[in-house]
Amino acid sequence: MLTTNRVLWILFWAIIIGLSLYFYVETFLAYFGGFVPENFKKGFFESKIWFIGHIAGASASLLLGPLQFWNRIRTRYMKYHRVAGKIFIVGSLIAAVCAFRINLMYDCKPCRISLGILSIIWLFSTAAAWWAIKNKNIKAHRQFMVRSYTAALAFVFIRIFALIGYQKIFPFLDNLSDRRVTAEWLCWVLPFIIIETYMVLWPSLKARKPSGSSLTPR
Repeated sequence: MLTTNRVLWILFWAIIIGLSLYFYVETFLAYFGGFVPENFKKGFFESKIWFIGHIAGASASLLLGPLQFWNRIRTRYMKYHRVAGKIFIVGSLIAAVCAFRINLMYDCKPCRISLGILSIIWLFSTAAAWWAIKNKNIKAHRQFMVRSYTAALAFVFIRIFALIGYQKIFPFLDNLSDRRVTAEWLCWVLPFIIIETYMVLWPSLKARKPSGSSLTPR
């Protein structure tokens, strides 16, 4: 019997996977078909290699992410989980480095601060996830993997905002630059607030003082 929490969990992943597939259909297929934005047409080693690396690395993150967080697969198929986890981490590191380089060529200059910070967070979270599992810190590893995957999804949200149209989402803002900058910040700051509340803040608020303990300093 499905509980309310399980139904909500399934609905959550259905939405995430659906948005990722939409992102692939509308964006990745066009890129693999030969489309490259005008500001990235500066020669293979100057810009296209970063563009290709970002797409390839992000593909590993987005495709493997849902399976990595599926408890049944993680517990029953540990060998697959470990191999897929290594691919996820390598792909995310490549995608994050390439995203930072692409950000320096981004046509929306006011957006570069937001995307630069996001790229650094993505790189750091992925590296921290690898370091944590290397030191057998399972809890920290899982939390940093969630952060890494959230950073990857943020780029999906940013692209979906662009496909929907900034004017439709932010009609109260006067110019395109303000709309794009607002979208860039919102697409990663809000998801990170949600996951940090779920993983850190809420459990801390729910935690009870151990019996027999005292807050009075000795």
